[in-house]
Amino acid sequence: MSFRASRGGLIALVTTAAALPFVTPSRAIRAQGVVSCAAKPDDDAGRATARASTRAWLAPLDRLVSLHTREVSLREALDRLAASADIRLSYSREALPLERRVCLDFDRVAVGQALEEILGGSDVEPVPAGGDQIALRPLAALTRRDESPGGQARTAQVLEGVVVTGSAEGRPQRGLAVAIGTLGYGDLALRDVRSYSQLFNGVVPGLWAWEQAPSAVIARYASIRGASSFGVSYPKVYIDGVEVANPLLTTELRPEMVERVEVIRGPQGAALYGSDAISGVVNITTRHEGSAGGGLDLRLHSTAGLSQTEYASRPPVAQDHSLTLHTGSSTRSASLALAGSQTGAYVTGADARRLSALATARAVGSRSILTGTARFAAADASSPLSPLITGAGSSPGGEIAGDLSNESLRQYTLGVTAAIIPGTRWRHSLILGADGYRLSGIPDDQAPIPSAADSVLRAARGGADRGTARLSSVLRLGGNRNVATTLTLAAEHSVLRQTVEEPVPPPSHHASYGQGRGDMGRSGPPGGYVNEDTTPERYGVPREVVAWRHNSGAVGQLNVALNDVVLLTGGLRVEHDDAFGTLDNLVTLPMIGAAVVRERGNITLKARAAYGKGVRAPSASPREAFWYGARRQVRTLGLEPEQQQGVEVGLEMYVGRSLSLQVTRFDQRATGLIQRVLLPTVSGRLAYQLQNVGEISNRGWEMQGTLGAGALSLAGALALVDSRVQTLAAGYLGDLRPGDRMLEVPSATAGLTLGFVSKRATMSLGVSRAADWINYDRLALYGSAARSELRGEELRSFWREYSGATRVRASISQRLSRGLSLVFTGDNLLDRQRGEPDNVTVVPGRTGMVGLRAQF
Repeated sequence: MSFRASRGGLIALVTTAAALPFVTPSRAIRAQGVVSCAAKPDDDAGRATARASTRAWLAPLDRLVSLHTREVSLREALDRLAASADIRLSYSREALPLERRVCLDFDRVAVGQALEEILGGSDVEPVPAGGDQIALRPLAALTRRDESPGGQARTAQVLEGVVVTGSAEGRPQRGLAVAIGTLGYGDLALRDVRSYSQLFNGVVPGLWAWEQAPSAVIARYASIRGASSFGVSYPKVYIDGVEVANPLLTTELRPEMVERVEVIRGPQGAALYGSDAISGVVNITTRHEGSAGGGLDLRLHSTAGLSQTEYASRPPVAQDHSLTLHTGSSTRSASLALAGSQTGAYVTGADARRLSALATARAVGSRSILTGTARFAAADASSPLSPLITGAGSSPGGEIAGDLSNESLRQYTLGVTAAIIPGTRWRHSLILGADGYRLSGIPDDQAPIPSAADSVLRAARGGADRGTARLSSVLRLGGNRNVATTLTLAAEHSVLRQTVEEPVPPPSHHASYGQGRGDMGRSGPPGGYVNEDTTPERYGVPREVVAWRHNSGAVGQLNVALNDVVLLTGGLRVEHDDAFGTLDNLVTLPMIGAAVVRERGNITLKARAAYGKGVRAPSASPREAFWYGARRQVRTLGLEPEQQQGVEVGLEMYVGRSLSLQVTRFDQRATGLIQRVLLPTVSGRLAYQLQNVGEISNRGWEMQGTLGAGALSLAGALALVDSRVQTLAAGYLGDLRPGDRMLEVPSATAGLTLGFVSKRATMSLGVSRAADWINYDRLALYGSAARSELRGEELRSFWREYSGATRVRASISQRLSRGLSLVFTGDNLLDRQRGEPDNVTVVPGRTGMVGLRAQF
């Protein structure tokens, strides 16, 4: 990989194909042999002059160039062409066979035609990118791979894995000091990904999302390098630079319209993305793709099948359909994707329906790039109580039996990004966007001992809208190989309007309801008998409260490259957020890192280290959306913010495009994590209070690697995590003790993906496993006659160790004729319906779907 700060990064704004997936086979190049120059004498009538094209090229592709060189590598040919025509080339090494031998034999030929000549047999196209910049863009229809090293170029810029998550305006992955997981369109399409658990599990080490039932509309993360919260752990999520209002509600992914997904694990991303990025950042970039010849490209995908189940009278039907339209060219394009899916009753009374639409557009000018995104998603589900619980703690028709929630979710995202490139040194960008949701019927069932009746009555209702504006400027200094510097300054402001429901306490308890945790002057727990006798069935419908939150941040980031070997990064974000509830509401979020890269032939070695700090306000919107009464308690109990800080160090090795290995060690400390603690009540009803736990250590190892050999590829990931309680906060009354492992965090997660790509068929087989975690024995808790009396030590007796869960998934596509393919996907091939993350959750069994994919 090669990165030159004075010239790097523009491609990240020009082409959406700059970051390629790291788990797909190395089949992006269908290189063809090149006839020896000796077979083409100087006076041959086949010279480029005689083959002059009548095509009209856009600037700077219209510049004339003359070159005569005998058999050089494609890498050197691109360098000489760039120097001769006084242009700058940007490309990804993964998209080109740079060691292939070519001939340069041109007399006053347009640069565009010269590039077509020497790139023959490679699936890329030259795209004007403003000024004297030209991007060699991989053709969108390919299955591609990322995360291999790049080579050194002097006048042609080689960009390897350009990502936007690791720096304020996008950098090649070579120079990043943090571990970035990059998943591209090729990987998503090969594995036919549909959910976040399918996307991350066993592919991105250190990140694990529990397999969810189709009727669940919220994501549930088990670990992002350990514990970063209780019950509402999540990374901060962006879609085309627009922050989503509630990350737990982005659960579905469509490969047809996703160019890449970038993931930072840990707090190192907070210096760029601000508060709430305590555990990491997920940045989703949508596709901006034209069609061949500028016409209309139509793609259809339709599958249907059956699931096995032990909890319904007949196998449920599952179906999934999508339609995608692309039009325009590489500089002017528009796309529209429509999708719908349905899952039948894998449990009696359960079903789920989802609809989504995504529209994108892009226009590339000589000094500007404008992109737009519009997204809408809807989900409706009938979600009954687990059949394993029915009758466990009550008679049929009692509190537990027969409870059913009707869940509804509506989401939208609107965003516009404008990039202005006045010259080679400056680049400015502006992002304006909004994201929001409306939901109802989401039961509060994540507590240790949820009351089934209360969970239904306390179902989350409401919504939120978040507006985001971000302005940034990048200054590039130093144009030589010795020192290259990039300074980024950015300002960001967001406004969140949230509608939540909170309980109305009875008048007799107003005085005790909101007391701080340190108040031990009255009988009972600190803070009074929280939520006692405030359930909706006793005091009417909870009141709806509108809350406004403002967040403003200023970011400075400095990147320095020394001899293109030592790469240093330092950043600081100063943020004002009125959700912290302090007098100044200011937080500072630093990040510092370094990387050393050495290349020997086709072997690249990289060592890196980084430190970062993240913070989350007690009044985090996902917590308030799904925990009944959370907003009132946060406001009155004086909770501390959740924080996490720490370091990561890593080693990476790449051997050409065939082998890559990455090892990362992380050591992070989390403080102030908020847990719902079970407290006694006068009436004996279940009641919970939010409390800070204390200090948690998150340590572990992450390993991943890829191996490509012709049509075959193999990718693996492994994470070993030790997440433990170090100290407890004063006044904490929960069931955790120093030295305890954090609940619901697997000690080991792993995955292996085998891929095959040929001209007529693609296949993938993936195995992922989470092993050894501690969680509550929920089945025993439901059956306990003394549920309302369990506190602290007593609740610990219901802890149990879960040995693990293994998931196997397959995807096959076989070409039948031009533009028509037969597709098959198989989920949960081991037919495991329970055991993850507890012993009452039920998911669909073995599911097979078959259908067709057509392109017109």
